[in-house]
Amino acid sequence: MKKEAIDALVLTRRPDVQYFTGYESPTSSLPFGCVIVAGRQPQLIMSGLQHDAIGNSSIAAMVRRTDTEAIGELGYNRDESFWDRVTTTLEELGTDSGIIGLQQERISIKELDYLRGRLPGAGFKGASAMLWRLRQIKDEAEIEAIRKAVRIAEIGVRTALEIVYPGTLEADASIEIESAMRAAGGQLRGIRAAVLSGERARFPFAQPSGNRISSDSFVTIDITVSESGYFAEAARTLHTGQPNRTQRRAFEGLLQVYKTAERVMKPGTSLSVVHGKIMKKLGKKIPAGSLQGPVGNSIGLDLREPPLIHSDSDSLLRESMVFSLNPSIYSPRTGPMRISDIFVVTEDGLESLSSVARETI
Repeated sequence: MKKEAIDALVLTRRPDVQYFTGYESPTSSLPFGCVIVAGRQPQLIMSGLQHDAIGNSSIAAMVRRTDTEAIGELGYNRDESFWDRVTTTLEELGTDSGIIGLQQERISIKELDYLRGRLPGAGFKGASAMLWRLRQIKDEAEIEAIRKAVRIAEIGVRTALEIVYPGTLEADASIEIESAMRAAGGQLRGIRAAVLSGERARFPFAQPSGNRISSDSFVTIDITVSESGYFAEAARTLHTGQPNRTQRRAFEGLLQVYKTAERVMKPGTSLSVVHGKIMKKLGKKIPAGSLQGPVGNSIGLDLREPPLIHSDSDSLLRESMVFSLNPSIYSPRTGPMRISDIFVVTEDGLESLSSVARETI
C-alpha cells in the first residue's frame, strides 16, 4: 500500500474480502466489504443478519455491523448505511483524509459520489491491479486448499471415464459426475461438471444437453471445483470412435503443451517467453488460428486470475504461483479438444497437482 501511495483500502469484491478476512460469503449479492489499513486489524463490514449467520466461522477481522437490513438503492445491494459504516471506520482509523483505494469495477458512480460527499478531504484511487498482484503468490494454506480441490475434480474425471460412452445423455452423465464430487466434499459454490459432445464442445459457455453421445464423436469433460473458496479445474477430451490422422496430430500438440511448460516454466521466466516456446511446438501440430484463448492463467479465489500465459504478458514467474494450463483448440478439421490441469511453480520448476492421465485418445 505504501508503494502505491494508498492509505486505506475499501474492498467490496467477495474473493478479496475473503483473502484479507477469511470470511467466505455464501453469495456476492450480500452487502459486505472490508477496510484495510496497514498495521491495523482488517475491518469487516456487514449487516447484523449476516453477522448472526456467521456462527462459529473463523474470521480474522473486527466485525462492524451496519444499521439496517434493507436492500438499498445505491447498487450491489449496498445502501447508505453500509457506506456510512465505511466512512466512520475510516474516520476512526485516521484515514478519512488520505488516499482511499477502491475496486473501481465493483463500485457504482452513485456510490462513489456518496463517498466523495461523506469524505470531502479524501482522494480516491483504483486498487484492483495491486490486489491481483498481491494474490499471485499463494501461501501453503492456499496451495493445500487448491490441492484438495484438484483431488475432488479428479474424482469427477475418473467418474466420467467410467460412465461416458455412446448412447449416454450429456445431462445424465454430468449430473452423475457432479454427484460424485459433492459426495467427496465438493462445495456448492463453483462446482461444475459438463459433458459436452460434438461441435458444441467448442463453446466454453455451453451447458450439457439432453442429446445422446454419438458413436463417433469428440467428448469434452469440463470440471470445476472449489475448496474453502479456492478453485481448481480439470478437463479431458475423449473420442467415442476412431479419430483421424489430423485429429490425432492436433491432440499430440495439446499434450506437447504440458511437456514444454514443465520444461520452461521456472521462476524468473517471462510468461511471454513461455507462450512463445509453447506456440513454437504447438503451431507445428494444429491448424493456424485454431487455438482458443490463452494457453493458461493463474488460479485461486477466482477461476481466472492474472497473469495469463499469453504473448503480451510481461509478468515473470515466481515461486508459489499457481496456474491452470488449459489449452483449447477448434477447427473444422480437428473438432474441439481441451485439456486442463493445475500446476504450482516451485523453486526448481513446475509441480503438477494432477494425477489423471492426459492421454485419453
